[in-house]
Amino acid sequence: MKIRTFGFIVMAGILLFGCAKFNLDQVKYEVKPSPLELHGDSIKWVVNASYPEKLVPKKADITITPVLKYQGGEKVFAPQQFQGEKSAGNAQVLANSGGKIKPVNLSVAYADGMQNAELHLRVTASVKGKEKYNEATSTPIALGTIVTPLLLQSDERFVAAPHGYGPIYKSASVSFYFPYNSAALRPAEKNSEEMKTLKAFVAAQQKDGATFERFEINGWASPDGESFINIELSQDRSNAAKKHLEGSFKAVFKDAKLAWNVNGKGADADGFNRLLNSANVDKKSEIKSKVGSNAMNSDFKAMGTSSYQTLEKEVFTPLRRAEAVLTVKQRQKTEDELRNAAMANGDLALTEYLYVAAALITDPTQQLQVLEFAAQRYPSDYQPYNNRGVILAAQGKWAEAKTEFKKAEKINATASDVANNLGAIALKEGNKEEASRYLSKSSTPEAKYNMGNLQVKAGDYASAASSYGGNCTFNAALAKVLSGAPTQAASALDCGADKDKGLSAYLKAVAAARSGGDQGVYENLRKAIGGDVSLKAKAKKDLEFLKLREKAEFKDIVN
Repeated sequence: MKIRTFGFIVMAGILLFGCAKFNLDQVKYEVKPSPLELHGDSIKWVVNASYPEKLVPKKADITITPVLKYQGGEKVFAPQQFQGEKSAGNAQVLANSGGKIKPVNLSVAYADGMQNAELHLRVTASVKGKEKYNEATSTPIALGTIVTPLLLQSDERFVAAPHGYGPIYKSASVSFYFPYNSAALRPAEKNSEEMKTLKAFVAAQQKDGATFERFEINGWASPDGESFINIELSQDRSNAAKKHLEGSFKAVFKDAKLAWNVNGKGADADGFNRLLNSANVDKKSEIKSKVGSNAMNSDFKAMGTSSYQTLEKEVFTPLRRAEAVLTVKQRQKTEDELRNAAMANGDLALTEYLYVAAALITDPTQQLQVLEFAAQRYPSDYQPYNNRGVILAAQGKWAEAKTEFKKAEKINATASDVANNLGAIALKEGNKEEASRYLSKSSTPEAKYNMGNLQVKAGDYASAASSYGGNCTFNAALAKVLSGAPTQAASALDCGADKDKGLSAYLKAVAAARSGGDQGVYENLRKAIGGDVSLKAKAKKDLEFLKLREKAEFKDIVN
């Protein structure tokens, strides 16, 4: 059957009731929208009808069943019941004086083939229980579905954790402990195990070509005694530590531009409270009170030998110290050194592993291997798994990518990049609910873009246009067309990488059709078909161009 073009308001295509008492061929139907339109996963429309006076016999009972016919099937909707003024039923009454029926809202989940659907009516009518009519419309009251939202491209964006590669700093520390009321450094402190460890660190860093950046030295005192004395004493202790360190590393530091930051911190109140709380000593409240009143060491002796000895050993002595921290900037490895070490599972920092995978290796298999080594060495960090997932996603291996993203999520459930990536995977899988949950937790620009894709799928075109923002992509232009701003689509296409694609020209033709620019339709359809010949058949059936189908120039383009 050849489909005829219909406007919004149509006459019933047949005489609904053959009996002379029924003149329902005079019913006027209004279907909105017409053609039908896909929104989200479904097609929704409203059927209105008006009828003239003396149309329906007063004792008539009428059943009208909407049917959507399409290639591959049909959808039969719930029957709509009507009756004349004197019928004994409980259906909607059609007054003998004429009027309008209550609007009928219909919807159906979209299925393949519905682009060329036809909306028909099946009608039965009876008077006093005797059937007078049982027929269906031979001409549709609405036809076809605009499916422009299906042009949406699956261009979800994934986020790799930044490698953060740059100078690598390492540090080593040593502590020196002093006698009561003294800044004299004892021989045992000069040759402590900590000092030996520091010397080994300095030797290793010097051999590897590291740069010695700074020494941070802080001197401390126990809180017994006057505060101004403790400040002076702590400064003297930090100076004593500096003098010893300068002498110990004179040969190493002679040409280094080493910065010394030497401070006297006074009494260590925080350390005192921490140690006292864990010490095995009585009268802790009294001790705290005495410290608060600047009690002298002799005042604590008066508390008794046992208490004093415990207080000295477990609290005061560990506080009389100087702490020194040496920071070095390690020699930056060459690209070859980094590559070789990463491929051999060498002793690299996490940032170095991530940098090699992101910037120094292009083969995906090798990238995945390097990141696997990184995950083995840094099992508590989510980034290697996340970045493995991004590489797998780029290969279209969605299930494998999801496995890696899930590993990353298990380590860091709040990571914004992981939330985006799992949301993007959910979009690929068609799981809109899960996609929304993940994307809503991510603050990345990629998540906002992906949310635009989700909103187009959900039929929320205005929100999608907002989410895409100033992005220059096909999808951003599509959202402008769908949200009622077709004249803005071209600018969103022309500033991006999609501008020369045949499908982009096709979307411009759709935008021109929606804004009433026939010449724009013709011009862009020629470009589209020139870039992709398959678009000729699409344009010929596309109801976006329904009003142009009978025009010679359009026929010349699509035939």
